[in-house]
Amino acid sequence: MTHRIHRGGAATAVLALGTAVLALLPARAGAATELLANGGFESAALAPWSCAGTAATTTSAPHSGTAALSAAPGAADLAPCTQSVTVQPNTDYTLTAWVKGSYVTLAASGTGVSTSTWVNAPGWTQLTRTFTTGPGTIRVAVTLSGWYGSPYQADDVSLTAAGTAPASPPPSSVPPASASPTPSAPVSTPGQNDATLSPPPANTVRVSTAKELQAALSAAVPGRTIQLADGTYTGNFKITTPGTAAARITLTGSPGAVLTTSTGGGYGLSLTAAPYWTVQGITVTHAQKGIMVDASDHVVLDGVTVHHTTMEGVHFRNSSSYGVLRGSTVHDTGTAHDGKGEGVYVGTANTLTDRSDHVQILDNTIGPNIGGENIDLKEGTTGGLVSGNRFDGNGLTDVNYDDSWVDVKGNGYVIENNTGTRTMNDGYQTHTQVAGWGCGTVFRHNASDLTGATGTNPAKYAIDVTNYDAATCPVTVTADNTVIGPAALTNPGVPVG
Repeated sequence: MTHRIHRGGAATAVLALGTAVLALLPARAGAATELLANGGFESAALAPWSCAGTAATTTSAPHSGTAALSAAPGAADLAPCTQSVTVQPNTDYTLTAWVKGSYVTLAASGTGVSTSTWVNAPGWTQLTRTFTTGPGTIRVAVTLSGWYGSPYQADDVSLTAAGTAPASPPPSSVPPASASPTPSAPVSTPGQNDATLSPPPANTVRVSTAKELQAALSAAVPGRTIQLADGTYTGNFKITTPGTAAARITLTGSPGAVLTTSTGGGYGLSLTAAPYWTVQGITVTHAQKGIMVDASDHVVLDGVTVHHTTMEGVHFRNSSSYGVLRGSTVHDTGTAHDGKGEGVYVGTANTLTDRSDHVQILDNTIGPNIGGENIDLKEGTTGGLVSGNRFDGNGLTDVNYDDSWVDVKGNGYVIENNTGTRTMNDGYQTHTQVAGWGCGTVFRHNASDLTGATGTNPAKYAIDVTNYDAATCPVTVTADNTVIGPAALTNPGVPVG
């Protein structure tokens, strides 16, 4: 028998269904409404931007218009400029800025929002982030910042509803930003290579329970965002699905989204054969190891908090190259107090087959109460960058040779712009565990405070180069490294210049 449906009733039903579906989706505005004021810095007063440190407008070679922001971070600040704007909950936004300088960062933060990207660019380069506000988000702070002692410029900063163009697009005469580096190239510009590849915000899964989280991780596909509500998620959470260079997968939440284990064993969060993931903002605690990255290239850990682990806090292992840990906090690791439990561990001891190369550890706070070195860079790994971190060695024990903030056993690392306080014997050390390794390190512009160093070594150094040989195992220590306390800058016979 044929059933007939009254056309009016059918239309009403379809309309109701459409309304219900739309209510579940993030809002998308059709008009390109610019939310930031003075994004081109044409007003010399900078307002409504609020800037710390040295910042002003400049008319020297702006990206467009007649002026741009020029800021000069000092030795202990990043010269941030921030503007707070009103936004709508459950809405997609696109944030862009044209910047140039060393390690220039563009960030947005607020309730349910924590996102950032950065670039090291000598010429004007565009940074872009796309994010979705949470159900309670009504204000977002947009921040530009630089790096210690490195001037930067910014211009044409824009925040609009996603999918719309800014009201005043950059002029067509400006050349486009350079292409992203290939996977085989060192990741010197993760703002172009890793962090700017934001997944489409419409492809978002929101979770609020441990069961929902593991299901979402198992079902993840390239381009998806998994957004955690604040709360406690108990379990050993595993990621095994790869993202792609063009469509990263993002796991995001605030520090109030806490991953913890029921017994304190296993990994709080593990990524295995899962490249091109971004883990952002969350907390991982009460596990044997906090975040384990295995055989997973181009993983970005951004603004995470890891604490109270019996072993390492964060570990890049099994040839996990081009990883980034930035803007994060790691403390209270190695709680077994056996001289193990490094804050950040790169590679594997006593092997050269773990090529976890070009890992970047940037602008983190590591310590106090780290059970091993704050950072351990193992033999077999090469070409990493440790920059802008704040080390606190309170908690070092010297039980398992953990008597410095950073131990470099790999090759070709750059250690720069870091500050450290409280240690056992030294600030930084290099060692040759395997012949030909622990060489080629560059130390520059690090500030070491060895006041009160409690180790048993009579000679203490900010930079202890235990394996220096000008011909076979060189090291570079620049004169802008500093030390205070009863210690020398480096060993006798190691050149400084």
